[in-house]
Amino acid sequence: MNGLPGPAALERAIADPPEVPDVREASDLAGLDRRSVRAEDLLANSVAVIAPAASALSVPFVLLAVVGPGAWLSAVLGFGLALLLAGVFSHYATRIAAPGSMYTWVTRSLGPCAGLLVGASMLLGYAILVAFGLSQTMRRSTDAVASAAPSAPALGAGSQWCIGAAVVVVCLLVSVRGVRVATRLALVVESALVVGLLVLAGLTFAREGAPSLAILSLDGADPWRVLLGAVAVLGITVGFESSAALGGEAARPFWSVPRAMTGALLVAAALYAVAFTAVGTLTAPEGERRGGPAQWWFPESVDAHVADAVLSSLLAVSFLALTLCAWNALARVIFSFAREGVLPAVLGRTHDRWGSPVGALLVVAPVAIAPATLTLVTGRQVGVLSMALLQHAVLVLFVAYALVALALPVFLHRIDELTPGPLVLAGLAAALTLLLAGLAIVEDVRGGDLGGLTLTLGSLGSGLLWFVGLRWLRPSSLRRMGIHDETISTDLLGA
Repeated sequence: MNGLPGPAALERAIADPPEVPDVREASDLAGLDRRSVRAEDLLANSVAVIAPAASALSVPFVLLAVVGPGAWLSAVLGFGLALLLAGVFSHYATRIAAPGSMYTWVTRSLGPCAGLLVGASMLLGYAILVAFGLSQTMRRSTDAVASAAPSAPALGAGSQWCIGAAVVVVCLLVSVRGVRVATRLALVVESALVVGLLVLAGLTFAREGAPSLAILSLDGADPWRVLLGAVAVLGITVGFESSAALGGEAARPFWSVPRAMTGALLVAAALYAVAFTAVGTLTAPEGERRGGPAQWWFPESVDAHVADAVLSSLLAVSFLALTLCAWNALARVIFSFAREGVLPAVLGRTHDRWGSPVGALLVVAPVAIAPATLTLVTGRQVGVLSMALLQHAVLVLFVAYALVALALPVFLHRIDELTPGPLVLAGLAAALTLLLAGLAIVEDVRGGDLGGLTLTLGSLGSGLLWFVGLRWLRPSSLRRMGIHDETISTDLLGA
């Protein structure tokens, strides 16, 4: 006998095929618009949250002033570490597609307690990113109006708040309409901003000529300042992993999410390199120039008000895209917690037609506008509070990134895929991230600023209390933590 089944056995198998195990009719993420987000839209989402055009237009000036010689090395170290972290996150993203992204990965590795530590950090960090983007959109829009009409009265607090309310309404309408609309809009906006930055850099090269290699000199470089500059550069990349929160809605999540994270960082690094090189051609002392970065980018023949209005408009659009995409990422994290029972179930509701997490999207609105409202009520310039919060929240996300890296070997060991390469990658990424976080804490403490340390300890402490409370009151929700997109019956061939 050749071991093949006979005709009778084949007929029985065809008539009564075996059931496919572990394939359900519906996913835990039912209601989301599955398999709808294209790879380029995911890339646009991560790029928008990083806001590389906005960073490239202003950060090189700041870095040169703060770090001095060796500022380029700070950029190399900062972006290099961000790419190491992207490599770590890609190991998760090629195996799990989850709206909870980092906290789901850690939950699947180290359990719900560690997952809630990272989850609390994500909720805080992403919420501050949204509030920062909204506040900066208000501020830059106000600056653009003031520069375009210098003789007109300045916009009051009420008018500025109306701008913020309008941004909230726009973000809500676009996000509720569906993730495809939001990411497609981000793609258009970021493409236009990249073109605008390249045009400004090209005009600078044409006007000033090629930069000197002196901008790469390390003469007089201070290693401490170089490392602090690396902290700043890594800080402007936080949120690059936000595209992973859309993994449950991506068309090819295991392929497109890792490429979106890495691609966003490469785009940011390339734009920063172009901007830094262009700034290197502007060798005149700052005292001989008019005003700030706007007048550095534009020739002397351009009126200062026009230059300010154009630059402020570009920044406002960039921060609007940041607000929209960070809002969507935060909403998916909240949605995932709600579906697991960790947060109220109403936050896990989705739109019947457009498949957006409408419950989570709505609850973000008051959080987004609260810092700007508080700033305006107290009579300060809008954006001051959110900028300070973002500087402290960066440290919170650094610690979350390190926890995700430390969890990778455990995750790969559990699925029997641990090899030396990922082990070294995770260890290096975690050690360097914690090193830069420690340097940031030391610098803050030396300067008398305990905000970052307090916010980080508060975030970790709230995550721990969250776990204890759930274990005491709702232990079933802890057992459900870690939900992700999975194969369902309609995904099978012939379903």
